Amino acid sequence: MSYNRFSSPRAFVDLISYDLATGWRDLDDITLIQDDGSTAVSFTSGVDEKAKIFDARPTNYGTIEKENQSFYIQYDTGQASAPLAESNFLVIMNHNLQSADAVFTVQTDDASNMSSPTSISTTGNHTKVFNAEANDSAGEIDPAKDGWTLITWPTQTSNNRYLRITFADDNGTAQNFNNDIVIGSIMFGEYYDFPSPDMSIKTDFIYDGTTTQRSLGGNTYANTTHLGGPVWSSTLPWNVATGPSQDDKVAKQRFGRIKHSMSFSHMVDTKIFPENWHSTEADEFYDTTNLHNSFYQKVLGQRNPFLFSINKDSTDAGDYGLFRLDADTFSTSQTMHRIWSTKMDLIEDW
Repeated sequence: MSYNRFSSPRAFVDLISYDLATGWRDLDDITLIQDDGSTAVSFTSGVDEKAKIFDARPTNYGTIEKENQSFYIQYDTGQASAPLAESNFLVIMNHNLQSADAVFTVQTDDASNMSSPTSISTTGNHTKVFNAEANDSAGEIDPAKDGWTLITWPTQTSNNRYLRITFADDNGTAQNFNNDIVIGSIMFGEYYDFPSPDMSIKTDFIYDGTTTQRSLGGNTYANTTHLGGPVWSSTLPWNVATGPSQDDKVAKQRFGRIKHSMSFSHMVDTKIFPENWHSTEADEFYDTTNLHNSFYQKVLGQRNPFLFSINKDSTDAGDYGLFRLDADTFSTSQTMHRIWSTKMDLIEDW
């Protein structure tokens, strides 16, 4: 859609960031291992770069040696209760999977050895939202370009404690990749669909990072710490490309920081608050679909960034970006009996 035409906004809320930030999980619950199940994955730096892949910062990428041939990343949610491990999206940002001639599969299971997995990536089990066009009956997703890839699926409500993403060369598991694998950030979890916002949406382009000083002679001097989001390993941020971008990619970059301001009126209380803030029952607090729990609670206010789209059905890269809440307060106002209004500012993050 693009042209900044808001339709049905969607926030893709990362379960892994939430678990790591709250201390429920740590990096030891994320396994990177070769597909034989025992050989450690080798990184080009010689050190474990696992933290880079799960820090929600796409520009801080990890690089995995092409000689690993086939490997998987497995996340243990630690949740034996299926409602607490639900998921319906996966995004891989700042990758070079096309240049590396790599494909990947996505599975979930309640067993760590994937003895009875649910194959998310099999044809018909997922929606190819962006740069995931090519896949086959074996359940392999084959991004057509470098950059980023997003898939969604019907909410996985059972057999979902473990997530496994397996990467292999397109020619087979016993083949080296064409190039070292670059992965900037992986997010996995549940998306939240906002209600229709009021028409008074505001979008700003903020050119922060610059300070100016006027000399005694009246000249103005500028000092700039950044112009916008740093370029990715092979592409501009949120772009896709076949192979590395050309040398002039910085000249084509969009500078500045986007800020969206949205307001929502006439929301029924059940759509904005949980039934019981202090309940330990999943269907009364954690596993509910209201604005507070599905969004504010799970991004921890300003703590965690999230993938945001101005239109949940969009397949246009211009409608997506990494954002963070720009205020530390979830503020609501009751306008009539059981009817509330709220507003929020979302600011671009990198």
